[in-house]
Amino acid sequence: MRSLLLLAVLAGAAVFAAPFATAKAPPPGGGGGKTPSFGGDIVLPGGQGAEPSLAIDTSPTASRGDIYVGAIGDSNGPLEWHSYDGGKTWSQPVPFDTNGPLRGEDQDVAVNTNGDLLAVDLDVSWASVQISKDQGKSFDAGTQTAPEDDRPWITAAGQNVYVAYHDFTAEAPVVCTSYDGGSTFPSCIQTFGADPSVTNCVENTIPARALAIDPTDFSLNFLYSCSTAAENAQHPPFGPLHDYYLAHSTDGGLTWTTHPVLQADTSNGKAPSYANIFGTLAIDSAGNYYTLFDGTADDHNADTNPYHVYLEVSTDHGQTWSKPIQVDHDANGAGTHVLAHLAVTSAGNIDVVWYGSSATGEPNGVCGTIVSQSPCTDSSGKPDGFPPYTDPAAPAWNVYLAQSTNALSASPTFKQAVANAKPTHYGEICTNGIVCGSSDRSLLDYISVAVDCKGLAHIVYGGNTKAQETADETFVHFANQTGGTALAPPAACATPLP
Repeated sequence: MRSLLLLAVLAGAAVFAAPFATAKAPPPGGGGGKTPSFGGDIVLPGGQGAEPSLAIDTSPTASRGDIYVGAIGDSNGPLEWHSYDGGKTWSQPVPFDTNGPLRGEDQDVAVNTNGDLLAVDLDVSWASVQISKDQGKSFDAGTQTAPEDDRPWITAAGQNVYVAYHDFTAEAPVVCTSYDGGSTFPSCIQTFGADPSVTNCVENTIPARALAIDPTDFSLNFLYSCSTAAENAQHPPFGPLHDYYLAHSTDGGLTWTTHPVLQADTSNGKAPSYANIFGTLAIDSAGNYYTLFDGTADDHNADTNPYHVYLEVSTDHGQTWSKPIQVDHDANGAGTHVLAHLAVTSAGNIDVVWYGSSATGEPNGVCGTIVSQSPCTDSSGKPDGFPPYTDPAAPAWNVYLAQSTNALSASPTFKQAVANAKPTHYGEICTNGIVCGSSDRSLLDYISVAVDCKGLAHIVYGGNTKAQETADETFVHFANQTGGTALAPPAACATPLP
């Protein structure tokens, strides 16, 4: 079992430098308009970090356009950087949650409609929400919320602030709500409710990024993935993650209903794996829903079933969904694509980003259950795992963006571009979270994209050279779109400045 999320750390396992199929570098372009182009790679100064979150201020305040990045992995705990010139130059890092006893486990950032920056940080027993009222220069002492927390995500909407997370004791998605801008969180409610359709989710549930608010009816929507009880028994303690559900609330999070989003094909012994590692839900300004995930249709044979990025759309507020749409379009349909994220603005306007390699195979390199890991092989016994970065044949990874302005059409088109000229990583990439064992988790679990009021994309991601990885270093990188077609700006940008 290759895609497995647990609250435990696996013991080391053998690393195997396996051969893998390769493809030519993916072509640029695809779709109408001009392919997006990017300026030079920027490394954020003063600290290290990975799995960075990103927020752009679109509020009708003097801080509109400010960009904020949060990351974990530095010895100084969770860090926040800010840029006041559209991502061209960056501040030194600002530590936050400085009183947290186990700070820096997970983080996320968001900007409220009044221009306040909010940051959430995981302290394992709870999450702490910090507020900055001076554009990221400093943070308050913070508020504890989200007990028994794992992977908190934060969403801000005026005086209402939401922390959506995974309760690691109950194995359930939970949403905590603040009615005073994030200062207090009086309620935390499990989104399962009494819905019988999620019976098989009670043993292994993973939250997607992040709670989304429908601007047309103000409903709350939280996406999550889970494995079935039967799969958990077959691959103890938890099975592969490949089914997605949408928790939907029309009363401010007091009660929730469930809509199936994806139920993968497991016929004929297939082992689909689609939560690598976090899916994403986003809603455009017209109330259309978008679910993004990546993985393989059969993890027994990742060399012939490559890891791709998939999009599903819903035009009826998440009640029904399209079939999965493959977003990446590399030469010959090959390559490997992981840790994807997206941003949406108006109807059909989306930017999707991921780490991509022209090599095809199992990016984790090692496979197995919590009790045993071994080199990856396909069902015929042929090795299909990526080798570690120390291997001369280690494949290179870059960051890619695919853009569409017709994502709601029957046959959407995407313009695909490389966002960084030089490789950002070599060898394995862990897609299994904290149970990767001997796989390479130096990039941690995700990258982020957001769109500014000009419709231009900004991408933040972790990166390391072979020398940096040898020194146990990973740095936060930033890419600014400087040319090509821009998306329609976020709806909030239409509100005039005072």
